[in-house]
Amino acid sequence: MKKTLSLCLVSLLLFGMLSACANGAGGTPDPTPSASSPSEGAAPDNGTAPADISGDLLFWMGDTPLAPAIIEGFTAQYPNVNVQYEMASYDEIIQKLSLDGPAGMGPDVLAIGDSTVSAAVADGLLEPFPAGLQAKVEDVILEAALSTSIVGGRLYGVPYSMEPVVFFYNKDLVDGPPASFEELIEFAKTYNDPSVGKYAMRWTTDGYHNHHFLTAFGWRIMGSNWDDWKNPGFDSPEAAAGLAFYKSMRAVFDVSTDAADFNATVGAFVRGESPYLISGPWAVAACREAGLNFGTSKMPTVNGAQPRTLTANQVVAVSSFSKNFDAAFAFAEYVASVEVANMTYSIYGAAPALKDISGVEGLAEDAMIIGMAEQAAYTDHVPTIPEVQYIWLAWAEMFAFVWDDLLTVEESQQRAMETYETALNVGGLSMYD
Repeated sequence: MKKTLSLCLVSLLLFGMLSACANGAGGTPDPTPSASSPSEGAAPDNGTAPADISGDLLFWMGDTPLAPAIIEGFTAQYPNVNVQYEMASYDEIIQKLSLDGPAGMGPDVLAIGDSTVSAAVADGLLEPFPAGLQAKVEDVILEAALSTSIVGGRLYGVPYSMEPVVFFYNKDLVDGPPASFEELIEFAKTYNDPSVGKYAMRWTTDGYHNHHFLTAFGWRIMGSNWDDWKNPGFDSPEAAAGLAFYKSMRAVFDVSTDAADFNATVGAFVRGESPYLISGPWAVAACREAGLNFGTSKMPTVNGAQPRTLTANQVVAVSSFSKNFDAAFAFAEYVASVEVANMTYSIYGAAPALKDISGVEGLAEDAMIIGMAEQAAYTDHVPTIPEVQYIWLAWAEMFAFVWDDLLTVEESQQRAMETYETALNVGGLSMYD
């Protein structure tokens, strides 16, 4: 009975993590499928036996132990498919596909963030799923997760993980998370020792991990519906207030932007040098491997307000340049399985996007996942419109110039707007049309 209640609770929390931040998929027109794409009802959703699917398959994914695990599981079911894995940076994977795909050197399947799906579809880089396979995936994956991979009514990816930014704490060093960031700043005054690199909290000081410092003052990226690309909001009074508070956080973590990368920040937390960390599921595997006694929670408040963090889904999509669509869609279907959900949770540390999580071992009893779900009501999804591809450099620079004391808050805001406008212009768009 207790386990049943736990499963129900976690299911509701995971659904909340998605539905609280889900926004409609972009209205990008559905591209015409390529001549070599599978027709409706083609393999793998027409009853084709795994033994009848064969050939080579190239899989692009970031540097993660999840990739070889998925490949091993897939090839156990599809022994006649030879899968090759090539590491590709999540930040560059779509750009790389746009070059390598047409040249015949690209992947058949690839793992990408759902915020890049609509832009990739608009550029003709991703293949729509056959109708029968789309129906199968819709039966098992949470609707709110799938919505970010549907463009023009067609499915272009299978979400396999949900990745919110949350607050980590070391249970052996502190009793729990602070109630507010102001409390954390006071704690840092007695805890920090910069001479030995000892800081109260660590985090990667980029736009994604710093989003909550702005939302605490009412800011929203691209408007309240995350779709107003002509008004990114970098120059708003709310962003100015958030950036000013963000600058004050150097009292907690006094290093340059360049020194606050993933390995340095998560590594210090794992080694017990910092009791607090801002990160996401991507940090969980390192914490578990080190045997760290840690927990997660929603963000501490800022000036009495509950900050909103960012979340995204990772998806596996099929390249429109695939040379083996039968195997590629079979691979995508496998990603929607309970088996891969277990890998996503046990290896990667993220919550899977399945409707039914009863087959995911240990998830129902995991206080860490429940802690992540506390942030659910205060989470924004990364915009999924095609124009979101132009915000990243401007967003990162806005934080970096303020943090590193290269520009004032106002100057940094203006620079972000100029950088964003330039990126739009290069892409053939204008905020003023």
